[in-house]
Amino acid sequence: MNTKPITTTPNEPEAEPEGQESYIVTEGKKRGATRDVRTEAAYDRYYTVLRVHPGDAILTDNWHTNQVFDHARNNFEGVTFAMRTLEAWGAMIENDHRAYYTAGGRIWMMDLEPSEGKKKRLPGTGPASKK
Repeated sequence: MNTKPITTTPNEPEAEPEGQESYIVTEGKKRGATRDVRTEAAYDRYYTVLRVHPGDAILTDNWHTNQVFDHARNNFEGVTFAMRTLEAWGAMIENDHRAYYTAGGRIWMMDLEPSEGKKKRLPGTGPASKK
């Protein structure tokens, strides 16, 4: 049974959106989750991740911590990302030279360098360089 009231007024045109406030994650573990997007997180701002490190945290030397650290290092170090991409993956950008990334219940520091645009991975970084 249709319970919608019948209206006789014409539909008003929708207002133009002011900007994207959130988006749906399309890949990875959190597929289908909604993430907030800041207006400052522009598509045209790029950062190269120079180094991923624990900062001044004292880490337990165990299998889990080492796996998470290796994963973060191998997937971020030396790669240039759009600001929105880093934030979509959960990084909190503090300034043009520092971001925080939470993975495996730990907070990892990312040393950043502003970039003109997308670049190839820096030499000497990534999974092949750690072996």
